[in-house]
Amino acid sequence: MSRTFWAFLALLGAGAAASAEEPEAVKILARGSWPHLPTHTSAGIDTDRGHHLWALRTEAELMRVAGQNASPVVAKALKVKVIDFKKQMLVVVEDGTQPMVGVSGGGAPSALYAVAIFRVDRDDKAKTMTVHWQLVPRGKDQGILTRPLEAVLLERSDAEVKFNKLPPADKPFDEPAVAGQVVKPIARAFWPDGWKPEAPRQEWFVRDHSALIDPRLAAPEPVLERMRAEALARYTKALQVETIDFTKQMVIGVSGGVQPAGARVEITRVERDDAKKSLTVFWRLHVPKKDAPAEGIAHVAEVVLVERFAGAVRFEEEAPKKK
Repeated sequence: MSRTFWAFLALLGAGAAASAEEPEAVKILARGSWPHLPTHTSAGIDTDRGHHLWALRTEAELMRVAGQNASPVVAKALKVKVIDFKKQMLVVVEDGTQPMVGVSGGGAPSALYAVAIFRVDRDDKAKTMTVHWQLVPRGKDQGILTRPLEAVLLERSDAEVKFNKLPPADKPFDEPAVAGQVVKPIARAFWPDGWKPEAPRQEWFVRDHSALIDPRLAAPEPVLERMRAEALARYTKALQVETIDFTKQMVIGVSGGVQPAGARVEITRVERDDAKKSLTVFWRLHVPKKDAPAEGIAHVAEVVLVERFAGAVRFEEEAPKKK
Protein backbone atom coordinates (compact mmCIF):
# COMPACT_ATOMS: atom_id res chain seq x y z
CA MET A 1 0.00 0.00 0.00
CA SER A 2 1.13 3.57 -0.68
CA ARG A 3 2.50 5.90 1.96
CA THR A 4 -0.45 8.22 1.28
CA PHE A 5 -2.91 5.47 2.22
CA TRP A 6 -1.10 4.68 5.49
CA ALA A 7 -0.94 8.36 6.33
CA PHE A 8 -4.70 8.59 5.70
CA LEU A 9 -5.34 5.65 8.07
CA ALA A 10 -3.12 7.23 10.72
CA LEU A 11 -5.02 10.51 10.51
CA LEU A 12 -8.34 8.67 10.63
CA GLY A 13 -7.26 6.77 13.75
CA ALA A 14 -6.03 9.94 15.43
CA GLY A 15 -9.34 11.66 14.68
CA ALA A 16 -11.30 8.76 16.14
CA ALA A 17 -9.15 8.79 19.28
CA ALA A 18 -9.64 12.53 19.66
CA SER A 19 -13.40 12.26 19.23
CA ALA A 20 -13.53 9.47 21.82
CA GLU A 21 -11.99 11.84 24.36
CA GLU A 22 -14.47 14.66 23.73
CA PRO A 23 -16.99 15.42 26.50
CA GLU A 24 -20.30 13.64 26.22
CA ALA A 25 -23.64 15.39 26.70
CA VAL A 26 -25.52 14.26 29.79
CA LYS A 27 -29.29 14.00 29.53
CA ILE A 28 -31.18 16.28 31.90
CA LEU A 29 -33.95 14.11 33.35
CA ALA A 30 -35.92 16.95 34.99
CA ARG A 31 -35.53 20.63 35.79
CA GLY A 32 -37.28 23.29 37.83
CA SER A 33 -36.84 26.72 39.39
CA TRP A 34 -35.53 26.78 42.96
CA PRO A 35 -37.18 29.49 45.09
CA HIS A 36 -35.79 28.28 48.41
CA LEU A 37 -32.70 30.50 48.68
CA PRO A 38 -32.76 33.61 50.91
CA THR A 39 -32.17 37.03 49.39
CA HIS A 40 -30.11 38.20 52.38
CA THR A 41 -27.84 36.55 54.92
CA SER A 42 -26.92 37.46 58.47
CA ALA A 43 -23.76 39.48 58.84
CA GLY A 44 -23.18 37.84 62.22
CA ILE A 45 -23.97 39.23 65.64
CA ASP A 46 -20.31 39.97 66.39
CA THR A 47 -19.51 41.48 62.98
CA ASP A 48 -18.38 45.11 62.82
CA ARG A 49 -19.64 46.07 66.28
CA GLY A 50 -19.96 49.82 65.88
CA HIS A 51 -22.18 52.71 64.89
CA HIS A 52 -22.99 53.44 61.27
CA LEU A 53 -24.16 56.97 60.52
CA TRP A 54 -24.90 57.57 56.85
CA ALA A 55 -26.19 60.41 54.70
CA LEU A 56 -27.04 58.87 51.31
CA ARG A 57 -27.72 61.12 48.34
CA THR A 58 -27.34 58.74 45.42
CA GLU A 59 -28.48 55.23 44.50
CA ALA A 60 -24.83 54.22 44.18
CA GLU A 61 -24.18 55.22 47.81
CA LEU A 62 -27.21 53.23 48.95
CA MET A 63 -26.08 50.19 46.96
CA ARG A 64 -22.60 50.40 48.46
CA VAL A 65 -23.88 50.09 52.03
CA ALA A 66 -27.04 48.01 51.54
CA GLY A 67 -26.48 45.85 48.43
CA GLN A 68 -26.97 45.97 44.68
CA ASN A 69 -30.74 45.62 44.93
CA ALA A 70 -31.26 47.89 47.93
CA SER A 71 -33.34 50.56 46.18
CA PRO A 72 -36.59 48.58 45.76
CA VAL A 73 -36.20 46.87 49.14
CA VAL A 74 -35.64 50.10 51.06
CA ALA A 75 -38.37 51.92 49.11
CA LYS A 76 -40.84 49.16 49.98
CA ALA A 77 -39.94 49.37 53.68
CA LEU A 78 -40.43 53.15 53.55
CA LYS A 79 -43.79 52.56 51.85
CA VAL A 80 -42.92 54.73 48.88
CA LYS A 81 -43.00 53.69 45.24
CA VAL A 82 -39.44 54.80 44.53
CA ILE A 83 -36.64 56.89 46.07
CA ASP A 84 -35.99 59.89 43.82
CA PHE A 85 -32.43 60.84 44.71
CA LYS A 86 -32.64 63.96 42.54
CA LYS A 87 -35.12 65.35 45.08
CA GLN A 88 -34.64 63.16 48.14
CA MET A 89 -31.96 61.71 50.41
CA LEU A 90 -31.66 59.22 53.27
CA VAL A 91 -30.20 59.64 56.72
CA VAL A 92 -29.50 56.35 58.45
CA VAL A 93 -28.46 55.31 61.96
CA GLU A 94 -27.39 51.77 62.82
CA ASP A 95 -26.17 50.62 66.24
CA GLY A 96 -24.16 47.43 66.55
CA THR A 97 -22.53 48.26 69.87
CA GLN A 98 -25.11 46.90 72.29
CA PRO A 99 -24.57 43.62 74.14
CA MET A 100 -27.08 40.87 73.49
CA VAL A 101 -29.02 40.25 76.67
CA GLY A 102 -31.21 37.24 77.47
CA VAL A 103 -34.81 37.96 78.33
CA SER A 104 -37.04 36.36 80.93
CA GLY A 105 -38.72 33.14 79.90
CA GLY A 106 -35.65 31.80 78.10
CA GLY A 107 -36.12 33.79 74.89
CA ALA A 108 -33.33 34.50 72.42
CA PRO A 109 -30.89 37.25 73.45
CA SER A 110 -31.55 40.72 72.08
CA ALA A 111 -30.26 44.28 72.25
CA LEU A 112 -32.31 46.17 74.82
CA TYR A 113 -32.65 49.35 72.79
CA ALA A 114 -33.80 50.22 69.29
CA VAL A 115 -32.63 53.40 67.58
CA ALA A 116 -34.69 56.38 66.48
CA ILE A 117 -33.95 59.63 64.70
CA PHE A 118 -35.38 62.18 67.13
CA ARG A 119 -35.22 65.26 64.89
CA VAL A 120 -33.43 66.71 61.88
CA ASP A 121 -32.47 70.42 61.75
CA ARG A 122 -31.26 72.33 58.70
CA ASP A 123 -29.31 75.57 59.07
CA ASP A 124 -29.14 77.17 55.64
CA LYS A 125 -26.82 79.94 56.79
CA ALA A 126 -24.29 77.52 58.18
CA LYS A 127 -24.98 75.06 55.37
CA THR A 128 -25.32 72.23 57.88
CA MET A 129 -27.91 69.58 58.67
CA THR A 130 -27.95 67.99 62.12
CA VAL A 131 -29.46 64.56 62.69
CA HIS A 132 -30.33 64.06 66.36
CA TRP A 133 -30.73 60.40 67.29
CA GLN A 134 -30.99 58.26 70.39
CA LEU A 135 -31.55 54.81 71.78
CA VAL A 136 -35.17 54.01 72.60
CA PRO A 137 -36.52 51.05 74.60
CA ARG A 138 -37.25 48.03 72.44
CA GLY A 139 -40.90 47.85 71.43
CA LYS A 140 -42.97 44.75 72.04
CA ASP A 141 -43.64 44.45 68.30
CA GLN A 142 -39.96 44.78 67.29
CA GLY A 143 -38.92 41.23 68.20
CA ILE A 144 -35.25 40.33 68.58
CA LEU A 145 -32.82 43.17 67.85
CA THR A 146 -29.26 42.45 66.70
CA ARG A 147 -28.27 45.59 64.80
CA PRO A 148 -31.17 48.06 65.09
CA LEU A 149 -31.28 50.51 62.19
CA GLU A 150 -33.58 53.36 61.24
CA ALA A 151 -33.65 55.17 57.91
CA VAL A 152 -35.47 58.45 57.33
CA LEU A 153 -36.32 59.81 53.89
CA LEU A 154 -35.93 63.59 53.60
CA GLU A 155 -36.05 66.34 51.03
CA ARG A 156 -32.61 66.47 49.43
CA SER A 157 -30.06 68.91 50.78
CA ASP A 158 -26.40 69.40 49.88
CA ALA A 159 -25.62 70.74 53.36
CA GLU A 160 -22.96 69.09 55.49
CA VAL A 161 -24.63 66.40 57.62
CA LYS A 162 -23.71 66.03 61.27
CA PHE A 163 -25.01 63.39 63.68
CA ASN A 164 -25.70 64.19 67.32
CA LYS A 165 -26.34 61.36 69.77
CA LEU A 166 -28.81 62.21 72.52
CA PRO A 167 -29.17 60.38 75.84
CA PRO A 168 -31.46 57.31 75.77
CA ALA A 169 -35.16 58.14 75.57
CA ASP A 170 -35.88 56.51 78.94
CA LYS A 171 -33.35 58.80 80.69
CA PRO A 172 -33.84 62.49 81.51
CA PHE A 173 -32.39 64.77 78.82
CA ASP A 174 -32.73 68.31 77.56
CA GLU A 175 -34.13 68.63 74.06
CA PRO A 176 -31.54 70.41 71.90
CA ALA A 177 -32.35 73.85 70.55
CA VAL A 178 -33.39 73.97 66.92
CA ALA A 179 -30.59 75.12 64.63
CA GLY A 180 -32.27 76.80 61.67
CA GLN A 181 -35.48 74.91 60.88
CA VAL A 182 -36.87 71.46 61.52
CA VAL A 183 -36.89 69.18 58.49
CA LYS A 184 -40.07 67.14 58.21
CA PRO A 185 -39.47 63.46 57.38
CA ILE A 186 -41.14 62.13 54.24
CA ALA A 187 -41.01 58.54 55.52
CA ARG A 188 -39.13 56.36 57.97
CA ALA A 189 -38.51 52.63 58.41
CA PHE A 190 -36.89 50.38 61.00
CA TRP A 191 -34.81 47.19 60.59
CA PRO A 192 -34.14 45.00 63.66
CA ASP A 193 -31.06 43.35 62.09
CA GLY A 194 -29.65 46.21 60.08
CA TRP A 195 -29.11 46.01 56.35
CA LYS A 196 -28.03 42.43 55.86
CA PRO A 197 -25.68 41.59 52.97
CA GLU A 198 -27.21 40.07 49.87
CA ALA A 199 -26.84 36.31 49.64
CA PRO A 200 -24.08 35.37 47.17
CA ARG A 201 -24.37 33.15 44.13
CA GLN A 202 -24.28 29.43 44.81
CA GLU A 203 -23.40 26.28 42.88
CA TRP A 204 -24.09 22.91 44.45
CA PHE A 205 -24.89 19.25 43.89
CA VAL A 206 -26.52 16.51 45.95
CA ARG A 207 -25.66 12.91 45.12
CA ASP A 208 -26.30 11.24 48.46
CA HIS A 209 -29.32 11.19 50.74
CA SER A 210 -27.12 12.32 53.64
CA ALA A 211 -26.07 15.43 51.70
CA LEU A 212 -29.62 16.78 51.60
CA ILE A 213 -28.73 18.82 54.70
CA ASP A 214 -25.54 20.45 55.95
CA PRO A 215 -23.36 17.63 57.38
CA ARG A 216 -22.18 20.01 60.13
CA LEU A 217 -25.63 20.08 61.73
CA ALA A 218 -25.74 18.40 65.12
CA ALA A 219 -29.04 17.02 66.43
CA PRO A 220 -30.67 13.70 67.29
CA GLU A 221 -30.85 11.45 64.23
CA PRO A 222 -34.70 11.54 64.03
CA VAL A 223 -34.52 15.34 63.82
CA LEU A 224 -31.86 15.25 61.10
CA GLU A 225 -33.82 12.64 59.14
CA ARG A 226 -36.94 14.80 59.28
CA MET A 227 -34.90 17.72 57.89
CA ARG A 228 -33.62 15.49 55.08
CA ALA A 229 -37.18 14.41 54.27
CA GLU A 230 -38.29 18.03 54.11
CA ALA A 231 -35.39 18.92 51.80
CA LEU A 232 -36.14 15.92 49.57
CA ALA A 233 -39.78 16.98 49.35
CA ARG A 234 -38.73 20.45 48.18
CA TYR A 235 -36.49 18.96 45.48
CA THR A 236 -39.10 16.51 44.19
CA LYS A 237 -41.69 19.29 44.05
CA ALA A 238 -39.35 21.64 42.17
CA LEU A 239 -38.32 18.90 39.72
CA GLN A 240 -41.88 17.54 39.42
CA VAL A 241 -40.80 13.95 40.04
CA GLU A 242 -42.21 11.39 42.43
CA THR A 243 -38.88 10.51 44.02
CA ILE A 244 -35.11 10.75 43.58
CA ASP A 245 -33.00 7.58 43.59
CA PHE A 246 -29.59 8.73 44.81
CA THR A 247 -28.06 5.37 43.91
CA LYS A 248 -28.64 6.27 40.25
CA GLN A 249 -29.36 10.02 40.17
CA MET A 250 -28.08 13.34 41.50
CA VAL A 251 -29.36 16.90 41.78
CA ILE A 252 -27.42 19.89 40.50
CA GLY A 253 -28.29 23.47 41.40
CA VAL A 254 -27.10 26.91 40.30
CA SER A 255 -28.13 30.31 41.61
CA GLY A 256 -27.50 33.65 39.95
CA GLY A 257 -27.58 35.56 43.21
CA VAL A 258 -30.08 38.26 44.13
CA GLN A 259 -31.62 39.76 40.99
CA PRO A 260 -34.56 41.99 40.02
CA ALA A 261 -37.82 40.07 39.77
CA GLY A 262 -38.17 38.63 36.29
CA ALA A 263 -34.60 37.34 36.06
CA ARG A 264 -34.01 33.60 35.83
CA VAL A 265 -31.21 31.04 35.75
CA GLU A 266 -30.98 28.35 33.06
CA ILE A 267 -28.70 25.32 33.22
CA THR A 268 -28.08 25.12 29.50
CA ARG A 269 -26.25 21.78 29.33
CA VAL A 270 -24.24 19.24 31.30
CA GLU A 271 -21.21 17.44 29.84
CA ARG A 272 -19.28 14.42 31.14
CA ASP A 273 -15.56 14.10 30.44
CA ASP A 274 -14.53 10.54 31.27
CA ALA A 275 -10.87 11.24 30.46
CA LYS A 276 -10.73 13.99 33.09
CA LYS A 277 -13.25 12.24 35.34
CA SER A 278 -15.28 15.42 35.58
CA LEU A 279 -18.77 16.76 34.99
CA THR A 280 -19.18 20.33 33.71
CA VAL A 281 -22.40 22.25 34.29
CA PHE A 282 -22.93 25.18 31.91
CA TRP A 283 -25.41 27.84 32.98
CA ARG A 284 -26.64 31.26 31.99
CA LEU A 285 -28.34 34.17 33.77
CA HIS A 286 -31.27 35.74 31.91
CA VAL A 287 -31.99 39.29 33.11
CA PRO A 288 -35.22 41.21 32.46
CA LYS A 289 -35.31 43.95 29.86
CA LYS A 290 -34.19 47.37 31.04
CA ASP A 291 -37.48 48.91 29.91
CA ALA A 292 -39.43 46.47 32.11
CA PRO A 293 -38.97 47.69 35.70
CA ALA A 294 -39.08 44.90 38.26
CA GLU A 295 -41.37 44.68 41.26
CA GLY A 296 -39.11 43.41 44.02
CA ILE A 297 -36.15 41.04 44.02
CA ALA A 298 -35.52 37.32 44.22
CA HIS A 299 -32.62 34.89 44.60
CA VAL A 300 -33.02 33.16 41.24
CA ALA A 301 -31.88 29.56 40.85
CA GLU A 302 -32.55 26.35 38.92
CA VAL A 303 -32.09 22.68 39.80
CA VAL A 304 -31.79 19.73 37.42
CA LEU A 305 -31.83 15.97 37.84
CA VAL A 306 -29.19 13.92 36.00
CA GLU A 307 -27.65 10.48 36.10
CA ARG A 308 -25.37 10.06 39.14
CA PHE A 309 -21.69 10.86 38.57
CA ALA A 310 -18.98 10.12 41.14
CA GLY A 311 -16.24 12.40 39.79
CA ALA A 312 -15.52 16.10 40.17
CA VAL A 313 -18.25 18.62 39.30
CA ARG A 314 -17.34 21.92 37.66
CA PHE A 315 -19.53 24.93 36.89
CA GLU A 316 -19.09 27.37 34.03
CA GLU A 317 -21.17 30.48 33.44
CA GLU A 318 -21.99 31.33 29.83
CA ALA A 319 -22.33 34.87 28.52
CA PRO A 320 -25.90 36.18 28.17
CA LYS A 321 -27.46 35.75 24.77
CA LYS A 322 -27.32 38.81 22.55
CA LYS A 323 -30.73 40.35 21.96
